[in-house]
Amino acid sequence: MVDVAALQEMQQNALAVAKDYGVTVKALTPAELKKFGLSFDRQFIRQYPERQIQDILERHKAEILIGAMAAKEQMDANIDGEFPGSGKIGGPLAIRAAWIMKIDDWESIYEITNGTAYFTPGSPVNWIHSGTTKLGGTAGNAVKIKANAVHVVVALGSYHPSPKIESFKFEIDGKEKPILLPKWAQLSPKGMKIKELDRGFIWKKDTTVKAQVFISQYMPAAITQAVDYPYLFGASFIKEDELRVHDPTNISTDVVTTT
Repeated sequence: MVDVAALQEMQQNALAVAKDYGVTVKALTPAELKKFGLSFDRQFIRQYPERQIQDILERHKAEILIGAMAAKEQMDANIDGEFPGSGKIGGPLAIRAAWIMKIDDWESIYEITNGTAYFTPGSPVNWIHSGTTKLGGTAGNAVKIKANAVHVVVALGSYHPSPKIESFKFEIDGKEKPILLPKWAQLSPKGMKIKELDRGFIWKKDTTVKAQVFISQYMPAAITQAVDYPYLFGASFIKEDELRVHDPTNISTDVVTTT
């Protein structure tokens, strides 16, 4: 059962800190909080049997709730869970790669590199950027989140059984952020490869995002190709009509566009 009273208390606390994240929000009604709680539990907590992942999500639940309130304000519609009604907002949902770069999935490295199925080690290379196959913008330019999407990123992950990425670097709204060191290969040899953020990113309308990864050249023999499948771990809030778009090629410029 969803504890709406606990969510209302969390919402009051979240409202007080929303400005710290640079977002304008609108409080959820009890009915919306119930939908939020059900979707959060079913899309995230019950989805992951690993206790470490559940703990990450619970620690960042208030940030995800801020994302829901920001989406309500931005899209002027109600939060309505996984299967939203017409004109409402779906969420919280897992972050779909197509909503960030119009790529088929996070494993679609070919679309990210626009011609190869690997990252080149030894220097920073583009990961989240406008120059993907379907977005068709300039390689190395940021993507821009648009009016029908809000994303809350609480961790970075890799689907590769032996991740190669040594570090990530984000540039948000043109401002460079400190590098992030995942250390997942060393610290989680058997579990999910995931690196929790101290403080989540909340990406709303007109937020620009660029991210690069660095993969070292291994010694004694340097390599020229490295395969890894990094992804964003967190929650998205998407307008209902956009959720009916199945083919990433047809993702609207009201969800994501180039810069």
